[in-house]
Amino acid sequence: MTIGELLKEYRIAQGKNQKEFINDGMIVSQSYYSKVEKNAHKIAADSLLDLLHYNNIPVWEFFSRLNSSDKMKHQQIEEFNRTMHEAYYEKNIEKVRNLRPIVKESNLSEKDKEEELLLIDAWLEVMKEPSQKPDLELRTKIKEKIFNIPNFNDNKVALFCNFMPFYDLESNIVIAKKIINQYINTKNTKMQIAVLAIIVNILAFSLRDNKEMNTDYFIENGDKVKIKPELVFYKSAFCFFKNIILYHRTNNKEYYDESVKIKDFLIYIGISKYGKVLENLLVTYR
Repeated sequence: MTIGELLKEYRIAQGKNQKEFINDGMIVSQSYYSKVEKNAHKIAADSLLDLLHYNNIPVWEFFSRLNSSDKMKHQQIEEFNRTMHEAYYEKNIEKVRNLRPIVKESNLSEKDKEEELLLIDAWLEVMKEPSQKPDLELRTKIKEKIFNIPNFNDNKVALFCNFMPFYDLESNIVIAKKIINQYINTKNTKMQIAVLAIIVNILAFSLRDNKEMNTDYFIENGDKVKIKPELVFYKSAFCFFKNIILYHRTNNKEYYDESVKIKDFLIYIGISKYGKVLENLLVTYR
């Protein structure tokens, strides 16, 4: 990674344009700085230090990162993906859309940019209202991408989990069972989250399609995942859908009341938008 590329990365991370980053031209001119970011000009040491100090960038951190570009690009991709995931649960479509120009301006390789832009499109597709026309070509592209990953590794499981709405219920069940059989006893928190999220999706889709009577396998395996702090949200969502299904099977109102308590808990701790989604589901499945 070059000095210009790293300066650009810090600037984007701080949400600044070039004019703001160079103190309105007081450090170097904007035309000159623009060429520094493009690696067309070198920057003098004293100007570089002035830039770092003005933007509160630790000098030691900046220079230590010059030779760690791969790690930083990975972290940047992780941050983009985390933001998309959060926006989905917040039902915040604009938050996902706003990532587009940031990804395009990032220092990721063209291949990585293409990958992230595809994921942005996929998340926007998932977040469409039922009344909106689906982009079947995009959905097929995502399914092919998942299929072309040979094994159920972390990447394939995460992609499948995020884009399960692109599959029909029967296909989801077949794929989900293979993943659960492979990872149900894992101690890896990331994979435990994925397993719970997949189970939650299956339970939700089964309720939607009036096929909740065939969910025993998923309820039993969801119960096997032991609770720990990192899993509170996903375990709560699992228990919500599990109790709604048990209520439908038995007509025992105690199960329904348990789901109400879970919804209230999520809203209370600040996961209000998802809590409101569950609140609407409680009305639907009453």
